[in-house]
Amino acid sequence: MERLARDTRSAALLATTVIALAGCLAGAVRVLPWLLDPSVPWGVAEPFARGLVAVALEAALLVGWPVGWALASFRFTEVGEARVLQTLGESPHRTALRLAPHGALFAAALAAVALVYGHDASAPGRVATELLSRGRSSCSGVRSPATYPVPFTDMIWLCAPTLRPRLVGRGPGGLGGAVLTASDARIAGDFRAIELDDARVLVPGETPLVVHAAALDVHGMAPWARASTLRPAVRAAVLASAGWFVSLLVAYLVLIGAARTRLGALVLGGAGPIAALATMRLLERGAGASGPGSWAFAAVPLAGGAVALAVAGAFSRLRLTERAATTWFKV
Repeated sequence: MERLARDTRSAALLATTVIALAGCLAGAVRVLPWLLDPSVPWGVAEPFARGLVAVALEAALLVGWPVGWALASFRFTEVGEARVLQTLGESPHRTALRLAPHGALFAAALAAVALVYGHDASAPGRVATELLSRGRSSCSGVRSPATYPVPFTDMIWLCAPTLRPRLVGRGPGGLGGAVLTASDARIAGDFRAIELDDARVLVPGETPLVVHAAALDVHGMAPWARASTLRPAVRAAVLASAGWFVSLLVAYLVLIGAARTRLGALVLGGAGPIAALATMRLLERGAGASGPGSWAFAAVPLAGGAVALAVAGAFSRLRLTERAATTWFKV
């Protein structure tokens, strides 16, 4: 059992690392243009890059953990050690349950990453406000006039050594045809409002109109990012329990012979957590005033387990079909 525990830990870490690197590389494609743009300091793009890394780690832990356990369990059965335990009177489900304490480290890591990402997912406007704040801070070190675009927005910071920074961009919502400047800005967590300090609004026309306000609040905007209504702590608990449940289930299924090849173990280990992750994303998109409540996210680990059982059943049916065909040809 100590060898199985060691193998499951090593395989899970390796699978998580590989998936995390692939996810980070895919995320880097989105943020790389900003990182290579000399007009965008790293500090300005860092909040968005942090979110990409967090979501990549979240998916890597949720998928890599069960995949690693499935592959390690397959090796355990392949070398005959699982059969030895069974002859000594230990059932496969007992062997799988012995692995439960060894999942504490992965559950804690997954919960921590989900908690970090959950704060940004529940209030994406907070990330946009941080992008604005980082851009304004970058103006303090300029020695000549410069402009700093705010990533993923239509706003630009105008910077000069002896002047206060000014934010310039198109007006939001119904002010889309106007040009807006402000000394600072804060975006609501759900993107439906924006607060501006020392704002000036230029409305173009035959007789341009300039409106100045010490403080301007714009409400009722159409959000360009959907905020998750799931609390970060609940999100962490749901994903940690889903990873734990699916990992134990796939280890048990492999130990009873549901996967006869390494590729089969890989598919069995990955199908469940991918289904759990897809269910989480689907529920988050439908969440809202009339959407599912937090209780509905209990379906996340159940969906992962159901898909893992379905894949194991499909493997069993394929083996029966193959056996029947072999028998028919022999006859």
